[in-house]
Amino acid sequence: MPMKRITLTSVLTLVCAIAFAQGPNNSGTYYNAANGKKGEALKTAMYGIISQKNSLTYDELWEKYIITDTRADGYVRDWYSNTTNFTHIADKAGSYKKEGDVYNREHLVPQSWGPPKADIVHVVPTDGYVNNRRGNLPLGEVGTISYQSNNGYSKVGTCKTAGFSGQVFEPNDEVKGDIARIYFYMATCYEGQANNWSGGMFGGTKYQPLAQWAFDMFLRWAKLDPVDDVERARNNAVARADVQNNRNPFVDYPGLEDYIWGSKKDVAFSYDNYVEGGGDDPDPGNSVAQPEFSPNGGTFTGQVAVTMSTTTEGASIYYTTTGAEASENSKLYEAPITLTETTTLKAIAVKDGVKSYQTTATFTIKSEGGGEAVAEGTLLLNNSLFGTFFEGSLSAGEQGDFSGTQDGITVVYSKAEGSNQYINNSQIRLYPGNTIAVSIGQGKIIELEFTVVQNKNNKEILASTGTVGDYVWTGSASEVTFSTNSGSGHIQLSAIKVKTDNPSDVSMVSTTSSHTAFPVVYTLSGVRVDGQHLRPGVYIYNGKKILVK
Repeated sequence: MPMKRITLTSVLTLVCAIAFAQGPNNSGTYYNAANGKKGEALKTAMYGIISQKNSLTYDELWEKYIITDTRADGYVRDWYSNTTNFTHIADKAGSYKKEGDVYNREHLVPQSWGPPKADIVHVVPTDGYVNNRRGNLPLGEVGTISYQSNNGYSKVGTCKTAGFSGQVFEPNDEVKGDIARIYFYMATCYEGQANNWSGGMFGGTKYQPLAQWAFDMFLRWAKLDPVDDVERARNNAVARADVQNNRNPFVDYPGLEDYIWGSKKDVAFSYDNYVEGGGDDPDPGNSVAQPEFSPNGGTFTGQVAVTMSTTTEGASIYYTTTGAEASENSKLYEAPITLTETTTLKAIAVKDGVKSYQTTATFTIKSEGGGEAVAEGTLLLNNSLFGTFFEGSLSAGEQGDFSGTQDGITVVYSKAEGSNQYINNSQIRLYPGNTIAVSIGQGKIIELEFTVVQNKNNKEILASTGTVGDYVWTGSASEVTFSTNSGSGHIQLSAIKVKTDNPSDVSMVSTTSSHTAFPVVYTLSGVRVDGQHLRPGVYIYNGKKILVK
């Protein structure tokens, strides 16, 4: 009898162990502490779980990529290019002139925005050249393309995503869901920090730190590109004790974003009996496309007519103009609507009871008559701007163009066929046929000033638009491309100043402490200060530099 009791106890222990080890992907009881939680409490519980991890060094990532990011053929998995065959370690870092030269460590949430340097969940291997073309641009969906990698796998250009209209980098469709779930992970793992990150994709609340337009886009990406075996395998590799030893719950529980922020935030989470989220439609194959706005937000004078559409045939669109979430009880869209005052527009598409995700965009309406520029930014035209340390002349065919964004200003330096190209640490040289395209976010460029290196020949070959005085070229335009004419020689340019009618476009904004109250302001060293009684100087406000005079 004693032997039988011992045997029965052993069996019960084994049964209990199996009963409690029901988390997905062999995660066991890893998520048990989040069981029964809802919405914001669920997010905080997940934060408590996944923030407990190994602290990797930046240099360790190269070796860890062998575990986390190796393709079936043994080469490095490249997140930004589909034509590279990099060998781990042997092809890392170093100099590059074209796609396929080297791979590097890419922060999907750029390091300059504020995230940790070596969290391997969001620091992934990518082609060095393509990564350089992204720089620190926000992620988005590209309308007009200014650059694309081989086979059009990744793109850079103007954003067509509702709610943002600056320059963006668009990853390929096959990794959009992966990246969306990584951003959800970052928003959760760094609770209380992520809402202070910059870059145009953050700035929300502790609970939901992503900018609304970015959050809406990632919800859509996560649904259109569901979790696959490659993503699960990487998550399991990251979770190894000899790697980072934590997991991404948005991979283990597809649709978890709906339980935390969306339509299921009032439903208790069950770690071992999980019902996939998937918005209001749990079947990803029966989805409704999110509405698109045209234009997709921005600053307008007097009024703007907004058109809404969805690619789901037969779907109805419902919208609000009060900032409230749209529902089937909201106003039905039937024709373009005219906005005459600043409005936050929200809309959903509905078909057969299935609802899309929300689309959100803000339309800022300025009074007629215009006025003086309210913001300006200045940057140096050198290799640091373009994220490269190249120095010297390039012969024809070696380089198409360089692109860089700093202080809200995007500059693209393009090379004409058969022409030369040159960048060093103090200037760029604009040869005949080459162009410099300048763009900002949502407003209008009122004035450009290029500082011309002192050389009398420069005056003879400047473009006919604009004027030169004291070796400064001055011109005005809303969309500006500055180029040489057909003369010989080149123009040497060392700096550019952009004046715009929209202060949100340019990070270095001149203001005064007596007329502006800042709720959250930091010194350049990261010390929080009283935002309403600032001394003259440079500070950080909402992730941007401000100059108080």
